[in-house]
Amino acid sequence: MRIDCEVHAFRQEARLTAPFIDGSLERLESAAQDCAITGLVLVQPAFLCGDPTELFAQAKQARMPVKVVPPLLQPVEPGVLEEWSRSGATGLTLTLDDPDAMAESLEAALQLGFHLEISGGIKGREGVAEQLLADGHRLVFRDFGLAQGAFHPACCDQLLDRLLALAAGAEVWVKLSGIGRVPDDWAKAAASRLLQELGPEQLLWGSEWPHLTAAHAYAPSYPQTLNWLEELIPDRDARGRILGETPAALYGFPNRNQDLCT
Repeated sequence: MRIDCEVHAFRQEARLTAPFIDGSLERLESAAQDCAITGLVLVQPAFLCGDPTELFAQAKQARMPVKVVPPLLQPVEPGVLEEWSRSGATGLTLTLDDPDAMAESLEAALQLGFHLEISGGIKGREGVAEQLLADGHRLVFRDFGLAQGAFHPACCDQLLDRLLALAAGAEVWVKLSGIGRVPDDWAKAAASRLLQELGPEQLLWGSEWPHLTAAHAYAPSYPQTLNWLEELIPDRDARGRILGETPAALYGFPNRNQDLCT
């Protein structure tokens, strides 16, 4: 399989601030199939807030294999998490701003085998992340582990150092995502270092497509997001692992070896 680990699925009418953007699963699947992507991970866009109803409704329309990563913005009853699991959820997105309030939900998530996808970056969260890892959680850091807006190159390098120190020998994955937000030159150097120090076994890729931006902002086409990955990871074999075996194992997709590498 070739898997996109972050797409945004939503009905056009749900996108209130930019209703011209169509995030239907039908459109996503068509774009993915044109690029030989055969599995999708649905991650809830921020404008839908904490209610995953739309996310699961879109997942039910899927014709290709999909997995779901709903948000955990407030404590959720274990029974609700069990229902999410039955509906295709394999992980949860959250920040680490107030983990104590989430303790019961996080314990239930651990028992269900959910991994945690961290928004907001690594800065100031190393201690919490270390404790979660010690408790047995698996962590995915989105957008190279950077917080939105914290993209000064020197600051980015410091945060990457912290992330690599945390991830070495731990159940930590880094998602190569953030096209149009993470500076390209820095992203290329960072991806090279991540590949060298962690290997493709701890790297994922997410298009974050369609990009939920204003009409004038940078919103690449789906093929452009794959071109970006190719620029970040020129090595064909490593890129094939990042698109295939690594996400298949983490998200629970069947890993059928297909000669579809870019």
